[in-house]
Amino acid sequence: MRKIGVILCSKSKQDYACSVREMYDCSISFKARRIFMDLAYDEWYVNTTSMGFMDPSMIIEPYGSWYIQPSRMKEGQKVTKDMIEGWLENLKNQFPNRDNIELHCHLSLPYYNKLKTIFPNTKYIKPNQNFTITAWRYHDATEMLLQGKSLDECLDFIQKPHINKRPKETKKWFYNYNGDQFYGNGWDLAKTYKIDNGACYGLSMGSLDIHKGWVTDESLVKHIYTTPSGQYRLPKHLKKPKTYQKRGGQREALLKLEEMCNF
Repeated sequence: MRKIGVILCSKSKQDYACSVREMYDCSISFKARRIFMDLAYDEWYVNTTSMGFMDPSMIIEPYGSWYIQPSRMKEGQKVTKDMIEGWLENLKNQFPNRDNIELHCHLSLPYYNKLKTIFPNTKYIKPNQNFTITAWRYHDATEMLLQGKSLDECLDFIQKPHINKRPKETKKWFYNYNGDQFYGNGWDLAKTYKIDNGACYGLSMGSLDIHKGWVTDESLVKHIYTTPSGQYRLPKHLKKPKTYQKRGGQREALLKLEEMCNF
């Protein structure tokens, strides 16, 4: 039976034509998964709902994405039943002998629920809610493979529940560049505005000065500016010292790991 791995594409893309593996490599989360997939599977793909499963070496142009999860869609976009059925039909044509495939879905649950309707032998690799934690899990799982651990052991490690050892935060006011104000904790802010939970926690605890135009010090709002690419920033002289330590240097660690794997 063919054992195939599949990961999800990323909103972050290069702005030029390139291979699938390079197109999304600007995303830390994608890069960590991609390095693991290169080592763990002889055959793996990147899923995109508009084009099906793409071989990593396939050359593609930048394109607009759509996702099964409504929370990941841009305002005004809507996923239709026909769009999802078209995606599944593409996969049926791409893999006519699906009974002979064991599909490892390194995807979010909505994708797995659809894929298992056409792939009889599917395994769901549950991702962590936090992208940073997930990326480190795949980094460490790749190291485990290099040390001789089995694929099953690595998959179990990736899915192991995360024990939250983070300092507990208290509710507070958050202030946005656009004038919005919000009272609660980082999770409340992330859920309400559909932004990254880990970054909102960092903002709440003081390890980040600003996230998506949000700050915790109202006096800083007037100093926020936007870069040409639309990023929100604070002047360097107003940035505060970090208040707690965390595992850092993720991109550098992945580059080093990639060199170890000789990819």
